[in-house]
Amino acid sequence: MTFEQLITLEMIVEKGSFKAAAEALHKTQPSLSVAIKKLEEEFDVLLFNRDEYRPTLTAQGKTFYRWAQNCLRTFRELEVKGKELGTQAIEPRLNIILDPLVQFESVQPVFEARAQLPSVTEFSFQTETLDEGMQFLLDGDADFAIAPKINEDERIESVPFSKIKMIPAVAKKLLKNETVDYTWLRNNRQIVVSKTGGKNFDPSKSAKGMFSEGPKCFVTDHTLKRNLVVNGFGWGRLATYEVQNELRKGTVIEIKHDSIVPITLNLHIMRSKLKPMGPVAKIIWEQLLKQCESLPTYTKKSKKSK
Repeated sequence: MTFEQLITLEMIVEKGSFKAAAEALHKTQPSLSVAIKKLEEEFDVLLFNRDEYRPTLTAQGKTFYRWAQNCLRTFRELEVKGKELGTQAIEPRLNIILDPLVQFESVQPVFEARAQLPSVTEFSFQTETLDEGMQFLLDGDADFAIAPKINEDERIESVPFSKIKMIPAVAKKLLKNETVDYTWLRNNRQIVVSKTGGKNFDPSKSAKGMFSEGPKCFVTDHTLKRNLVVNGFGWGRLATYEVQNELRKGTVIEIKHDSIVPITLNLHIMRSKLKPMGPVAKIIWEQLLKQCESLPTYTKKSKKSK
């Protein structure tokens, strides 16, 4: 049994066919068939049921695949640690993804320790919304992210960072003297942050916290969303900290309605376990962990659950 055979097994299961797996691995389909055949012969076990159009794991194959995943995960983690141990060169560039709602004051101490950071390392900060932060990490295009943790993924190491309260808000100039009820919500535009997409992309499928009825205005930038809400183009959920002055002055009003209650956005610091950390990345990650410990939302329990 070889590591390559286990990779082949994993890819066939993930892609659903030998052909798709061969394309993903840049190999020929017959070479994948031979690899799986040798694996089956070595242990005298049938891994795939080939009677159907698409190969499906047999009962024995499912058990074998589960253990193969454990083996692959351990090997990949060892590979990362080996690369880290052998990494002496300073990284030329680090890419960090920040959710638009991350308050700069909460991360400022991390980068104030300039004496520890070599001047030769360039930093790239990029804002991404929704689950894009996690996706950049999984794609290997970012070193760290402070963003919502949309789902559990064993490839991602994460620690709770901060909680952002999002309240449904509307400008007084839009509301005028009306009362927000179901009819008002159906007749007034909700401003919603959504992902970008191609020609046939449906932004409503990627947006979160939408009111089921009523007109929508989709934007890809949270700052634009805030400006549209504050200036009366529509209503939408905003972080309390970013409209606290407007709330105090009364130019923006919190909407009170059972169907659009406030929500809490849980931000995490995250990194890919599969991407080796060089010396500068290790400094940044340690500083981020220390900053988590200093925030009121941090708990020892949540650190252990990463």
